[in-house]
Amino acid sequence: MRIGTSNSTKILDSACVNEYKIPLIVMMENAVLSAFKHMDIENNQRYVIVSGVGNNGGDGLGLARQLTAHGKEVEVFIVGKIEKMSECSKINYNILKAMNISTNIVDEENLEYLKCSVKKSDIVVDCIFGTGLEREIKGIFYNVIDIINQNKNKTYSIDVPSGINATNGDVLGICIDADKTISFEFYKRGFLKYDVKQYIGDVIVEHIGIPEYILEKYDDREYITNLDLVKNNIKEKNKFSFKSDFGKVALFAGSRGFTGAAYISTQSAVKCGSGLTTLVCEKYVQDILSTKFCEAMTLDIQNKEKVKKLISGCDAIGFGCGMGDTEDTYTKLKYVLENSKCPVVIDADGLNCLKNKKDLLEKHPNRIIITPHLGEMARLTGYSISHIRDNKVDVAKEFAQKYKMIVLLKGYETVITDGNYTYINPTGNSSMANGGMGDTLLGIITSFAGQGMTNLMSAVCGAYIHGYIGENLSKNLYTVNASDVIAQIPFVMKEFVK
Repeated sequence: MRIGTSNSTKILDSACVNEYKIPLIVMMENAVLSAFKHMDIENNQRYVIVSGVGNNGGDGLGLARQLTAHGKEVEVFIVGKIEKMSECSKINYNILKAMNISTNIVDEENLEYLKCSVKKSDIVVDCIFGTGLEREIKGIFYNVIDIINQNKNKTYSIDVPSGINATNGDVLGICIDADKTISFEFYKRGFLKYDVKQYIGDVIVEHIGIPEYILEKYDDREYITNLDLVKNNIKEKNKFSFKSDFGKVALFAGSRGFTGAAYISTQSAVKCGSGLTTLVCEKYVQDILSTKFCEAMTLDIQNKEKVKKLISGCDAIGFGCGMGDTEDTYTKLKYVLENSKCPVVIDADGLNCLKNKKDLLEKHPNRIIITPHLGEMARLTGYSISHIRDNKVDVAKEFAQKYKMIVLLKGYETVITDGNYTYINPTGNSSMANGGMGDTLLGIITSFAGQGMTNLMSAVCGAYIHGYIGENLSKNLYTVNASDVIAQIPFVMKEFVK
């Protein structure tokens, strides 16, 4: 699913009309028919359509026509001056007049009538403002939205709930509190903002007849990960394969009091299918865990000769889980990067030790994957957590471009980007909010990178599978722990390659 901004929507519309000669009225009618499918006509009879005078309003007027044609009671309210109505909207407006469909121009004097109609309706359809809105809502528009929000029945918004900036998710004074949003071609970037989730309801993205090759040409290379993408990157094992075909990986993890992080990240890589997995750790961690591992090997991190030999032949390395935010951790990370050539996945203390030493990242372009949560990203960038939360796509892309790496910014709707292509992960939920989940994710990503996936797809597929397992387990478990997820990895991998 593609993600778009106000600007990308505008550019796409312009290209369709001017370059590909698709009339705007054709796209509007396609939008009307697509939205109509989601009007729940089997269970509802009375509809109030509240339209502006732009093209979003035209969608509403066309929808009123379709609902009437299907035997529904429809009342239309138009907010704005008719003389300012867009050309395509005026076509639909004139059709409504010719069909004698009840159409009211909203002003201060008939707000009470609007309120009564809204109260009697089964569904209110909001088509006041579309993706182009940037100004604060005031006056009659504010009053109309306030009346709709007081309604206890359902409210559906077309393309974007009126009052929300489609690009950044800002609420421009007031916005529609929608139960459902039917958007077109793009999932709007503004919907990713955490605070706006309460207003958009269930989001459905519909197509309006624009050919795929045109969408590919004009999209922003921002997508929501889907199952097909993940399945296409997970390959069935060839019957002639042997362990070296599935990657040699090393995990640098653990310290006193944090042996669990080492165990979880290593076991996660094992269960994900790595051919050979080695935990590199301090001797006291090795002594504790060596008897717990059946399939993974362990190596004393102080045995520099063996460590150097190991990492020089690795296909991927995971670094940082539970190692401690110390100068020594930085020294070890520097050594790993300088003595290996493979992808390196960095998390937790591997990130914390870099907060004032990011120059190390610049020396190793196109091979690092970082997996920070909001707090770790704040330390790396100097931005506040609130700024990152509200601008997570831009912050992640900026960092990825600057350091030529993959950034996986964890949180609700995790962002994964190489600075050019960006994916939003839709899986996972709060049942997974407990210790060890980040360690599990690092192990999965490291394993995928070692098995030959690109760095970007390793992170994209790793995040999806991690969350997918957690979501499924949460149907029967109040809390999903790291060990629960790890146990399910091979089953889900098998499910995905069938």
